[in-house]
Order: sequence, then structure tokens, then C-alpha cells
Amino acid sequence: MLTIDAKELYYKVLNRQIRQSLSKGEKEIRLKNILGQRYIGGGLNQEVKLIICGTPGQDLGAFMNGPNITVFGNAQDGVGNTMNAGKIVIHGKAGEIPGHSMRGGKIFIKGDVEYRAGIHMKEYLEQIPWLIVGGSAKDYCGEYMAGGRLVVLNLNEGKNPPVGGSVGTGIHGGSIYVRGRVANHQLGPGAVFTDMDADDRKFLEAALAEYAEDLAIDLKEISLNEFVKITRKGHRPFGNLYVPGMNIKTQMPKHFNLSPPCSYNCPTGIPTPVFLNLIKDGKIKEAQLLMDEYTPFRLSVCGTVCPAPCMEACSRNLIDGPVRIQELAREYYPDFNPVVSKKRRKEIISIIGAGPAGLSSAWQLARRGYQVRVYDEMDDLGGKIRKAIPRERLSDDLLNKDIDRIQSLPIRFDLGKSIDGKTFKQIYNDSDAVLVATGAHVARKINYPGGERILSGLRFLIDINKGKPIDLTEKEVVIIGAGNAGMDIACESWRLGAAKVTAIDIQKPLAFGKELELAMKLGTRIIWPKRIEKLDERKIYLDDGTDLNADIAIFSIGEIPDTSFLPESVLIDEKGYMVTAEKSFKSSDPKIYGAGDILMPGLVTNAIGSGRLAAMEIHVTINGDEFVYPDKKLVPRRKIQPLYFGGEEKEIDRCMSCGTCIFCDKCVELCPQKAISRNGEIFTIDPEKCTLCYTCVNVCPRGAIQVELFEGFGKDESKSAQ
Repeated sequence: MLTIDAKELYYKVLNRQIRQSLSKGEKEIRLKNILGQRYIGGGLNQEVKLIICGTPGQDLGAFMNGPNITVFGNAQDGVGNTMNAGKIVIHGKAGEIPGHSMRGGKIFIKGDVEYRAGIHMKEYLEQIPWLIVGGSAKDYCGEYMAGGRLVVLNLNEGKNPPVGGSVGTGIHGGSIYVRGRVANHQLGPGAVFTDMDADDRKFLEAALAEYAEDLAIDLKEISLNEFVKITRKGHRPFGNLYVPGMNIKTQMPKHFNLSPPCSYNCPTGIPTPVFLNLIKDGKIKEAQLLMDEYTPFRLSVCGTVCPAPCMEACSRNLIDGPVRIQELAREYYPDFNPVVSKKRRKEIISIIGAGPAGLSSAWQLARRGYQVRVYDEMDDLGGKIRKAIPRERLSDDLLNKDIDRIQSLPIRFDLGKSIDGKTFKQIYNDSDAVLVATGAHVARKINYPGGERILSGLRFLIDINKGKPIDLTEKEVVIIGAGNAGMDIACESWRLGAAKVTAIDIQKPLAFGKELELAMKLGTRIIWPKRIEKLDERKIYLDDGTDLNADIAIFSIGEIPDTSFLPESVLIDEKGYMVTAEKSFKSSDPKIYGAGDILMPGLVTNAIGSGRLAAMEIHVTINGDEFVYPDKKLVPRRKIQPLYFGGEEKEIDRCMSCGTCIFCDKCVELCPQKAISRNGEIFTIDPEKCTLCYTCVNVCPRGAIQVELFEGFGKDESKSAQ
């Protein structure tokens, strides 16, 4: 047996070593000193044995298809996530969502588990997964089960109730067996008690025998009469309900709101059609309050400097040009201060950085009643929004309107304060959570021969806004990097008197929107792909043998963060950015979060959206809940019916509400069988009348009614839907 010492090994390195060993023919590997490494055994597709000594991290055995894993210790969340075959035996406790979406194989856990054990378990033909918990399970055990067998043995009788509340919520397949008393009020919607038959007893006998052998415990004294069985209510537990977005399996059409192109492309996630529909209904303040849930920079960024990817993606481009979303954002700007929760919380959240990401987070958390403290080395608020965006594009007056609303919140600002390791440690000790949103301000440098004369693009823009511009009269300027920041530099170079401005890039330029349009209009030349070989006092020489006159050369290839003040508990990747889990803003130190450019470079709107979601993760974590990253599903363009639109007089009426049901009742009116009806916001479909003609799908102007099949309702239901 091969032994791998995992002490202080990064999870990616450990998993790479495991795979390399298996590729060399190892069939049995012992892993010692395991402490939090994630994805062990993930995706392995062979019959091998892993023996783990210690505490593995999240998603142990995720997507595995055959291995046998034994853990001598506890396990964290997501054990066996979507596993297909094999076995996981844990000689201790496990965290949340063990058996999440498992499709086959077996998971045996000796101790207790946390919330949502067996959520979304499913089965296919003869492939029936088992999840057996030796201790107790908390709330939502068996939630949305579509198949499989979930057993709670309650071996620690009296210590905890066998299960918590909402057992089997949404269950539509499979069976839950609980040893001990379960009250009626503990059952979730769609779940019922039912009598065990001979097949149930046969299964339990086999399951308990195998479980006892693997965990070396004696279960002979357990009687099958101590178990209750919980399963779904009838063949179609939710057959009478048909509402937007409900997960039903009938092979019938269903309303299913999808992300419109504008919201899908918006890094901040603003639901523009919802905002505009509220205004159409005369609910202007409600619309403005909705925007406060997404951004404090509605005027300065969304309404002014954002390159408007929402308008670029707008489906109205298919007809007569995009809805002028930025114009509407300015028109309906609020004339009131943000609403703050009346409940004041005791938790202190410290935010390092008063730029777009930091202020976005502070805005969200202060409105929810937290004690928010913001630190920044600058003497004013706004970060790059104030320091690096040219005044011609964003005046102080416009930015200050947003800043004034932020400052109306009960936030403590500590400005002009540099943060070093000692100061950060003090802030860390005084806080319940710390968000690092210091951005990226350290200029990247490429050591070309003669490159010492290249200027920092960020410093170039900051100096202009400080009133200290360099004189470019009759100078030839070359900008290295042709993104949107490069276009801002180009525009400012022209304004400062440059005779010629050229931007070069090694790839297709990333600039787009009004920044690119204005730079090109002023005469900026963009050439690519071009690689620099060297510079002298007058020229830039390229590796294709050509050269460019360059009185002034300016770097605009982005900046990297300064992370020197962070403790060693925070992992930094090889590029200098803070490391977080996928779809999370939490660092390797569970008390420290990141947002904005310290995680990855992006637009100002990316930073605002990142700050908002980081605040949401802090909020739900402090409240003991699980953070769920808001994924988006784009409505297919082919589903939008442009023929229904055109000729609207008001700008706000031009929005097509793509992917969003606005209860226009086209599906109700045009159903040839009159199978669809609506009562308020609830749609009902008569399965006896529906012939699956999909007329409703084809006539929906907005693509908000789809044909989708969902797993888990069984063969009987499939027949009943035909």
C-alpha cells in the first residue's frame, strides 16, 4: 500500500499525486495528515481503495464512479456529491448535504450529519444509491429526493431527535427510513408516512448487515419495527400546481423565467426588465428601492461611465436599436436616502478599501443593520471611480450624488489610513468578518530592454485627476494595451495635446463601447497582434521588424493587488490574487473575504457586483445559512418573438421583458385546447386537455414558457402526461 503524507499539501497538489500514483498502477493508497483538502477521489473512474486518516474537505468523492473510500475521522460538506458508483465509509460525522444528487453507490456514515442529507438523490433503472446515517440528521433530510434509499439509524438515542423538521420536502421518488419517532409536523410538503412492505424489510436487513460489517459495529439488537417509512404523496405530489419556475415532470410546457440578455450581461446583475416594469405600473419608488438592492452607483456608473454591456446585448437590437437603459437609470434616480433596517446588529464587519467593491459591500451590509467600518489609505471615497476615470466622462458632481447616499448610512469611515500587517491583525481581531477590497494598484511591468521609460497608465490618469497632467503637446504617444482603460488614456492624451496616439496589443483588443468609439473618433490608431522587442529614447521596436515613434510610452496592461498586509492564513495564487472557492468570496481564512480586483481584474461594474455578492455571503454565513451563488440561465434568442414589438412611443415601453413572464396571457388566450388558466400569478394547466401541441411555447413573446423534462416523477407520471 502506498502512503502519501498530505501535511500542508494544497488540495490540487494532493489530488494530482493521487492520480499520478493510480496511473502507475497503484490500487490502494493511504492518505495521512489529511486536513481540509477538497475533492479527494473526485471524478475517479476505477475500482481503487483510498484510506483517509484525518478530516477531508468538501466534496469528498464528488462525481466518482467506482472507488472505495474509507475515512478514519470526520468529513465536511458534500460527501459523495453526484457520485455514480463506489462506496464511501466514514468512521465519524459528516457535514451538510451528504449524498447531494448521488446517482448510485453507497455512503455509510457512523455519526451525525448536518442539514439536507440526501438532497436531490436520484436513481436510474437498477442503479439505486444508498445513504445510511448512523446518528441523527438535521432539517430537510431527503429534500427533493427523486430516488434512492436514505436510512437514519439514530444510534445515539436520546442525544438528538433522529431527524429535524421539513423531512422529505419536495420528495418525488425514493424512500426515507427513520429509526425512532417522527411527528407529523416534521414532514415537509409532499411527504407522507407509509407502511413498510416485504421489499422494504428485505432492503433494511441487507443494508444494516453491510453497514454493520463495514463499520465493525453490532446492530443485532435493532428491530425493523422501530423504523418509519417516508415517501412521496401519491404518484404526482405537486400535480395540481403549475406556477412560473416550478420544477414539475409532466412533459407539459411550463412557465420558467430566464435571465434576459441585459441582466445576463450585467456584471452587477441588475434585473432591468423588472425595474422598468415597476415604473410602467406607476411603482416608481418600488423600482428605485429595487435598484438599491443591487448597487449604490446607479447614477455615476450604471447611468454614466459603464460601457453598457446590457445595451450591447439588448434583444431590441433585432428591431430598432437597444433600449436606452443608461438614460432611464438617470431619469429615475432616487431623491431619497437608502432605507436602513430598524434592527441594529452587534456584529462588526470591517472593509479594507473604499472603492467600488468595498463601498458596494458596505452599502449592502449597513442597510441590513451591521456595524460597518471602512478603511482606506486615500482621503476620499470612490477608489478608481474617482481617481482613474477622466473628469470629462464622470464629473465630481455626479459621483458625489452616489457618495452622499452612501455616506447617509451608519458607516464609520477611517480614511487616510495605510494598512500594514500589524494594523490588519488589529482590525481582524476586532471584527466578526473582514472584507478585503483594496483593488489592484501595483502597475504590471514587463522588463523590455529600455522599458524603464514606460509610464504607468493608472498613475497617468490619477495625476490628471489630481490636476498634475504631463504636457503631451505635439508628442507621439504609444499605449501598450488596448482595453477600455487604454482607450481612456488615449482620449486623455489627445486632450493634453498629443499629435498622434497609437495603441498596440498582443491580442485582439478588449476595448468596446463608448470608450472605444470615442478614442477612434479622436483618431486613435489600434494595431495588433504586436509584440515589443525593445525601446530606445525615441522608438519602440517590434518583433516583426517594424517600429513606432514614441515620445511617450504608457503601460495599460492592468495592475495587480498589493497583498503584503494579509496574514499567511490567506492563500494568494501565482498571479498575486486572493484565492477563494469557486462561486464564493471566502478566502482560505474563514473570517476573511475578498471582492473586486483583488480576486480578478474586471470592469467597475464587476467590482460592484462582486462586492454585493460578497456582502450577501457574509450576511448568510453570520446567520448560519448556506450561501447560494445566483447562477443565471440566459433565455435563448430564438425564443424571443420580435414580431410582437415595435412602434412604442415611450422609451420605457420599448423593453421586451425577455425571458420574464409579465402575464400577457398569450398562452392562455391562444391555447387551442383551452388547457391553461391563470389566477393572479398562478397558472394552472389541465393535464386532461393538454395535448402537448406547444402552441403556448411558440406564441410566448418573451420566451418565458419552455418545454423541459425533469427527473424523478416515475414511469406512471410519464404515462399520465401522454
